[in-house]
Amino acid sequence: MHVNRTSGSARISARDLKKRLDEGRPLLLLDVRSPEEFRDWRLPNAVNLPLPRLLAGEQPLAPPGAEIVTVCLHGARSEKAREALSKAGHRVLSLEGGMVAWNTVYDVATIPSGVARVRQLRRVGKGCMGYVVANGGEAIVIDPTMDIDAYLEEAERSDARIVKVLDTHAHADHVSGSRRLAASTGAEYLAPEELGSVVRSHVRDGGMIEVGAARVRVLASPGHTPGSVTYLLDDLAFTGDTLFVESVGRPDLGQDPRPNARVLWRTLHERIFALPGRTRVLSAHFGESIHLEPGRPISATLDELRGRLPALSMAEPEFEDWVARNALPKPGNFETIKRYNLGLVEVDLEDLQDLEAGPNRCSVA
Repeated sequence: MHVNRTSGSARISARDLKKRLDEGRPLLLLDVRSPEEFRDWRLPNAVNLPLPRLLAGEQPLAPPGAEIVTVCLHGARSEKAREALSKAGHRVLSLEGGMVAWNTVYDVATIPSGVARVRQLRRVGKGCMGYVVANGGEAIVIDPTMDIDAYLEEAERSDARIVKVLDTHAHADHVSGSRRLAASTGAEYLAPEELGSVVRSHVRDGGMIEVGAARVRVLASPGHTPGSVTYLLDDLAFTGDTLFVESVGRPDLGQDPRPNARVLWRTLHERIFALPGRTRVLSAHFGESIHLEPGRPISATLDELRGRLPALSMAEPEFEDWVARNALPKPGNFETIKRYNLGLVEVDLEDLQDLEAGPNRCSVA
């Protein structure tokens, strides 16, 4: 475990915290932000004790033998909390870089496939997922996030050269890494027409994309955004934000929700669920209700989702009303993030990390 001990401090990196959590080590994750910040975005199983209350003398209820890890947004408040708790006799580490650093931690799972090596990269703090599909020494990357090193490392492990980078739609809740990844590898960047001139080659319904000897088909799937597409590889469907394993994509980000809910309903019933029931859904996000198990893919077949998600059994008018009633608040800074993804503004990498701080909100609750 990497513990940084400088000037009397004791910090744990986000990656090492993930490792300890995966190992089931006894820890108390103590979030010292305000209750509002904590409700909006938090580590799984964390408890909230705001810093002012802690400094006033309130103590956390730590399990016997458990070490405390203090957490805030960037690490400053958690370090103050660590100092106070250490003086009170607790064994404490503070999360270096806070929740923003937690947002850079990835977990990888293998997706069973008979036609290619498919790896699912899960960004545990944000709930984002991207994919590396390798065949014959070539790889395509689907919906990469801003931490492009994770995708470069996975391609290297697959002994493959990244030749194409694909987005399913113009993302609004997180920064796409597609442009940077394509530029760093010389790969071709492919995306729907809604990405505009930032993409040299647009994908269209029915188009084919080759990776080695494998072929990926493009299926138009509008609704979440007007130009959303799904990429099909044999019985795998990379659905972007159209369909998740626990919900459906929200159609109200910068759009009128009711007419676009109708578009989404028709996409789900007439296009996605027209595919064979064994088709496995691989989305671009997962929500808080999903328990992330190291190495276990987040996916489900269409037959499984048909029996699991009540929204899929709704008639079109009922679905439209349900979407209008249950849309979540819009993601923080979503307009700036989307403008960056469209190539309309440039933002420093460090500032992008702050722009993205917070949960993904691309599904209907």
